[in-house]
Amino acid sequence: MARRSIGPRPSTGRWAALLLLAGASVLAPAGVAAAEPEVRNFTVLVDGKPAGAYRMTITRQGDGSVVMAAQSDVQVKVLLVTAYSYSYRGQEVWKDGLLQRFECTGKEKGKPFAVTAQAEAAGLRVRANGVEHTTRPDLWTTSCWQLPDARFRNQAIPLMGCDSGKDVAGHLQYVGAEKVAIAGRELNCAHYRVTQDVPHEVWYDDSGRLVRHEWVSSGHRTQLLLSAPPH
Repeated sequence: MARRSIGPRPSTGRWAALLLLAGASVLAPAGVAAAEPEVRNFTVLVDGKPAGAYRMTITRQGDGSVVMAAQSDVQVKVLLVTAYSYSYRGQEVWKDGLLQRFECTGKEKGKPFAVTAQAEAAGLRVRANGVEHTTRPDLWTTSCWQLPDARFRNQAIPLMGCDSGKDVAGHLQYVGAEKVAIAGRELNCAHYRVTQDVPHEVWYDDSGRLVRHEWVSSGHRTQLLLSAPPH
């Protein structure tokens, strides 16, 4: 089966979009309490069949930063044999619309990967699988977990592949307002198309948070569907 990584990375080659580590946290400044975390659970479907789950936890810290942590574990089976597997644990720390810190570990078909990124004066220093480079500080991650700054909408947008650390030239296009059914409820959502290696369809609720993500790679459709209202 062709490689189709499922984890925070709509990035290079065949792909991924599941995501990152549940339960990781960043300490708030002394005397300032962080807000209660927001948890979003997703079901992962490959060609319409359940293949795993993805959990996203969002916490606003007392210093104004926002931590997005998630985890995903996916298995695609053919005739009861595992044809593809993907696991991902990671964390993104954002402040004022800019990525401050990023880290992830995982495995794709048994092969491990690890990526870290740190904001510095010269830009975002990225180390991916032992290779290091510096990139622009205003990029968007391929987890697509929240809408980027308005200046990138209907425009070209720089991306960082979450499980590759690579720079990706993308484009974010508004498709329209749509209703998305979540656990028997209809949410008013904004539908966008993210063009990278292949087009990715993403839907965001009124808070700018991801509720649905779909793409087709190597002839296989992968979907991330929010399985219950956020809590």
